[in-house]
Amino acid sequence: MSHNIMGVSAARGTLLAMRQQLKFIKKGKEILEMKRDRIAGELNQLLPEVRNRIVVEDELMEAYNSFVNALIKVGIEEFMNNSKVVSEFRVRLIRKLVMGVEEFDIEIESEPNVSAIPNPVVQDIAMKLYNAFLKMIKLAETENKIEALALDLMNTARKVNALDKIVIPMYEDLVRYIEDRLMEDMLEEFVRTKYIVTRKKGVKI
Repeated sequence: MSHNIMGVSAARGTLLAMRQQLKFIKKGKEILEMKRDRIAGELNQLLPEVRNRIVVEDELMEAYNSFVNALIKVGIEEFMNNSKVVSEFRVRLIRKLVMGVEEFDIEIESEPNVSAIPNPVVQDIAMKLYNAFLKMIKLAETENKIEALALDLMNTARKVNALDKIVIPMYEDLVRYIEDRLMEDMLEEFVRTKYIVTRKKGVKI
């Protein structure tokens, strides 16, 4: 005999299928927990890097102020003439997926040859601005990774929590319920069989 529970037949085949699904779900939860822990560890490694944002911004502002002072000192024409010898600065944005997390790396394809600038004042300012700009690029890259990882961490933690608090208990209750119903069926069948056998023997029970 089989019973319907929440649209699921309380039969042995169903019980085996439910047990297998429960095992699969628990394994999926373990994998998600591993992913969650890995993301959390990577975030902890990246967070100290963005704490230097103020330092990087101060360095960029200092380089800019030096540029303004030098511009007043040597004139804009001198800057324009010296800039003609500097090669083009090119970067490329690289998209990649790491365990389902979208990240972007900034790759420098061509660096400007700042050392070719003949005027030492202009060269010094250009070097300061370039170095500060590189740090800002690295900071932006790190912040993008942190944002993507933090979002994925929240989504992964939500999935783990749903499996742990809702899905797994539901399947465990369902398996337990089917087991109980099957046990009841077995007892009923045992009593019925015993009754029939006893009746055939002509023994009253």
